[in-house]
Amino acid sequence: MRNLVPALLALILTGCGLSPQVIEIAPSPAPSSENMGNNQPVAVRVVDQREHTQFGTRGGVYSETSLIRPANDVPQAVTEVLKKALQSRGYNAFNPGDDSRKLEVRITTLEYIPEAGHVINEVRVNARLKAVASNTDGDTYTGVYRTSSDFNQPLTPTARQNERMINEVLERALDKLLADPALHEFLARP
Repeated sequence: MRNLVPALLALILTGCGLSPQVIEIAPSPAPSSENMGNNQPVAVRVVDQREHTQFGTRGGVYSETSLIRPANDVPQAVTEVLKKALQSRGYNAFNPGDDSRKLEVRITTLEYIPEAGHVINEVRVNARLKAVASNTDGDTYTGVYRTSSDFNQPLTPTARQNERMINEVLERALDKLLADPALHEFLARP
């Protein structure tokens, strides 16, 4: 009995620390069969302008070390997704020429914010994308696309759950970008 109390205390204290997680960024925006692009060439570039490469902390006692980091190259993953999405919408996103329109998508926010405390059951995920489209005449179009969600879990989220939540919010921001009629009008203009 004497050894049981310290063992239980040690078990309780170690349960308050959360380990870091590495997650795969693989958003899949809603597909479209609508031809909006009229085969106009578009060169896509994605830039990660976030202050830190990690998405946030899982919280808990050692929140400064329980970080959530990407397992892959975030701009590259989003670039591939955007090229496929634009191609499916009638643009030539895989073989643009030097005189093609440019679409630069800046990831300004992709963050994971846990509730305060030692036991984390509620999480907020925010995403903000800024699209800057330009043509060879020097004309530009800029759009900003924000999404945010609060997730409530019965237990502290696992890596798989965190991966799903972050990708879901990023997908919704990409869906807003891909649904912007003014952006399509600018990119598809002959």
